[in-house]
Amino acid sequence: MRRLVSRIQKRVPRQRLIATVPKASLGALPMLISFELGFALLAGYFAAHFFAGKKTSEPGRFPSLVFEVQDYRIHLHHWLVFLVVLVGATLFNFFLFTPFLFYGFFGGAIFQGLWHYEDWPRIVSKQKKV
Repeated sequence: MRRLVSRIQKRVPRQRLIATVPKASLGALPMLISFELGFALLAGYFAAHFFAGKKTSEPGRFPSLVFEVQDYRIHLHHWLVFLVVLVGATLFNFFLFTPFLFYGFFGGAIFQGLWHYEDWPRIVSKQKKV
């Protein structure tokens, strides 16, 4: 699995791709389905961008959820936390406001975490012994 992820990351020129796609256009396609969905995706994206670190390994406005278990470091990225909440809310048919606004906001935050950070697949890593 790790090889597959690294091969995909090597083939996609991430920084060039991020620079060429205007951020506002990310909500354009969902707005064809629903204005609420497009607005919520953009709001979630920009909220996560505001609160999270600007670059990989840079601290954001909220501390990261990092746990140390024996020799391993477990980093619960914000996209993973939002994904668990989104799946749980979907399974239990729970939402605040309208479903498009609620689920769209979480979808935008998830997309921001996957789109902007190069370490997004690195959840469990072995710590270096001192």
